[in-house]
Amino acid sequence: MILKTEENYAGFPAKVNNNTQSGYKALVKSLEKKASKETNPKACFFLLKEYIRLFKDKHFTLRYINSEDFDKEIAVYSEKYFQEQIKKKELQNIEGIWINADTSLKLAIQKTQPNTFKGIVIASKDPTIPIGLVYLTLRASKNGFIAKEYNYFITTDIPAKQKGNLLQIWNQSMFGKIYPTALSQAEKKELSTWLNDNNGLDFQKLSSKTAYLKIPSFLNNDDKIQQLVTKHDSIIKASDYLIVDLTGNGGGNTGWVSFLSYFMTNPILQYDTYLRVTPENVQMKLKDLEPFVLNPIPDDYKKYFPNETIAAYKKAYQELPTTQKTFYPIPGVTFPLDSILQRPKKIAVIVDDLCGSSTEYFFYLTKQSKKVTTYGIHTMRMMDYEGMSIPTALPYDKYFLTIPIVKSSWTDKQPIDQTGFRPTILLNTIE
Repeated sequence: MILKTEENYAGFPAKVNNNTQSGYKALVKSLEKKASKETNPKACFFLLKEYIRLFKDKHFTLRYINSEDFDKEIAVYSEKYFQEQIKKKELQNIEGIWINADTSLKLAIQKTQPNTFKGIVIASKDPTIPIGLVYLTLRASKNGFIAKEYNYFITTDIPAKQKGNLLQIWNQSMFGKIYPTALSQAEKKELSTWLNDNNGLDFQKLSSKTAYLKIPSFLNNDDKIQQLVTKHDSIIKASDYLIVDLTGNGGGNTGWVSFLSYFMTNPILQYDTYLRVTPENVQMKLKDLEPFVLNPIPDDYKKYFPNETIAAYKKAYQELPTTQKTFYPIPGVTFPLDSILQRPKKIAVIVDDLCGSSTEYFFYLTKQSKKVTTYGIHTMRMMDYEGMSIPTALPYDKYFLTIPIVKSSWTDKQPIDQTGFRPTILLNTIE
């Protein structure tokens, strides 16, 4: 893994330099010494995690996926016992009984150590999730929690936030608190939007002039976003104002394409990205370019891939195998302007510090629209390096490594992985 990182990671030349080289070598030597004595794959994962976290890049990830090896901490007590215990003490706001959207899982969340809370299964409709299992561990962080599910091992921290009686685990799931407090009708409705893998997608007509689109995830739901937008397209186009709420959206795919037309006041430019030139990276990029270079472009796509874009692709395809450049520019695609929609006239985009990856990228693109004002707090900080869709093969097949091989157009001059993107209007809180 270290060899592949040094060879292919787009951030390596900038992050391991004259100032950091000695610290990097010392860490590698220390980890190699520890790893030489370790045979347990889960323990090895945590050694590898220490290496990856050195780079402070949330897109650079290692996952350990083994259905037979997970955290198996059991705390045996009943729902009634938990209710009796919490009556005897002053509770933190997160403590109580929580259910997931389809009520198949009920957790008792309680404080176990300073700044640490455990979600223990007290009811489950899934026979593989036993009563008493510590399903979820929450560690308090600056703006919420870091969540760790019992069977999910990844090097990037999974953020979680509580909003009233709702707990959102990044763009993956949501729980609602039912004891000692109860869900309001609005909270019940929001929790229900996570049913049936809907990932919290929602639309509301707030007034005769204002439409509201809630997109808390771009993770493997492009089709559902398109269906939601298509269903309510006529209402959106009849509204003066559109609110696009992206809070909690950690990214994923490019579902934002489905509602980009509402934003457009001019062509939307996607600027060049920069591929780190290595033999493996070049081969992966050539495979990406090959369909555009060797095959005719379908008529429906010609407006996105005009002759000048295809010519740039062909130039890259020809030059990449022999270029002497350290980083090679990969041409971006421009979204052409078909027409400017009369409505919505103005669009508010709301973001928070759980917004990362493709959500941050969409946020960046919205700056080109004259309709848009952005609101919220700084985004999550994970978009300086990209290109992680193809895992890097490792000798052990339960490890899944994704190495970003491309840096964004802004990375060298205005990097955001330590700051996030800043919305135009900062809000103290987002409710």
